Amino acid sequence: MRKALIAVLLAVLFSVPVFAIQPRVAYLGDITSIAWMDGGTLNVALANNSNTRSTITISTDTWDSRWRPVFSERTVTVPGRTIVAVSIKPSEPRRGESINVKISEFRRSVEVPIQAGSIFNAKSFVVPANTRLSFDIDLGFMLGEPRLDRLVVDKFYEGVGSRARGPIEVESVEGGLRYVPSRNSIEYTAPKMVLSMRTPQTNGLEVITFSLSKEYSGYRGGAEEVPGPTILVYGRNFRFTSTAAADPKDDTRVQR
Repeated sequence: MRKALIAVLLAVLFSVPVFAIQPRVAYLGDITSIAWMDGGTLNVALANNSNTRSTITISTDTWDSRWRPVFSERTVTVPGRTIVAVSIKPSEPRRGESINVKISEFRRSVEVPIQAGSIFNAKSFVVPANTRLSFDIDLGFMLGEPRLDRLVVDKFYEGVGSRARGPIEVESVEGGLRYVPSRNSIEYTAPKMVLSMRTPQTNGLEVITFSLSKEYSGYRGGAEEVPGPTILVYGRNFRFTSTAAADPKDDTRVQR
């Protein structure tokens, strides 16, 4: 199996991206929102594309073992042309359930997909324009997939609903089996791949994403898409601020 892994690591190819899996972003009027888990912390970013402030409520339909919401709703005032990232410490959901997040304004609401448990190890989900990003991708999942022939990387990241586009570089592919002459031994190190890219130049707001594809051989050969992180990119006409979760009974507000 590990011999096959070495061959797979050498077969990292490129493809032109197609959004078979929808980017994990939500829209509510002038608000663009993404959410992600960082350990046990839930982060919700709210980007206000208008010039006037919006008041957004963050809530959940997920309950914990005591039949209470895993977090109490928060009300966030987002100034115009501003991104506010709110950090929340949810309690443990009931067994077999996943946390969901909704944002609402007046009578409108939408669920925000949560990015969690990714092999991409994204360090930031809200980044300035024209910034270099890198992702340390854990390739250990290949060990359990003997029919996996190759891993295909998108040639470009793409803007969601825009023409933003930029190349993706494979900086290195490391790990697997190697011979150590001094010990006359074959040793194994965890395989990983480092990808890098530069975010698009913009004065406003962009949402970008990319993916990998796993290609299989054999009678039931085919391909499976692995969605990459969905990233908010902001330019000089936007301001970015973040706030830790306040007491659950209090509003979390950012005022200009």
